[in-house]
Amino acid sequence: MRHRIRLVPIVAGFVMATGSHLTAQDAQLDRAIRSFHSDFQLSSDRARTARGDFNGDGRVDVAAIVEGPNRAAFVIFHAEPGRFAPHPLFTSLPPGPVELRVLEPGRHRVIGPQRSVVITTSAVELVFPGRSSAMYVWRDGRYHVLGTENFR
Repeated sequence: MRHRIRLVPIVAGFVMATGSHLTAQDAQLDRAIRSFHSDFQLSSDRARTARGDFNGDGRVDVAAIVEGPNRAAFVIFHAEPGRFAPHPLFTSLPPGPVELRVLEPGRHRVIGPQRSVVITTSAVELVFPGRSSAMYVWRDGRYHVLGTENFR
């Protein structure tokens, strides 16, 4: 992964090279992925990574499909001071296409007798195109899964 380096002028004409703010976060995320499983890495497919405040603490969390040899998993990494904490939700994804979508706070349709729910923080939708989808919502200190019909 390549990072853009920004040159910042400082006193007496010296120039200091600094990485973007995301560089430190990327390193923290990489450490969190490796602590979850040493052979896993972030997918190169952008549709397999989503960012949002999924637990309502005001920090940007990362939902990701992480991949390793012959295996993939769905994990949400909560941003904490100086690190990301992994919350594995689907540790062995079936083969085939999969993508993540961010659902903003508000009312959303779900499968089941309640037919819709109101969420107060962003949520993540795990989509198996043409097959199924499910919404992962943080409530009461854990993720709850609700079936959706947004898999078209």
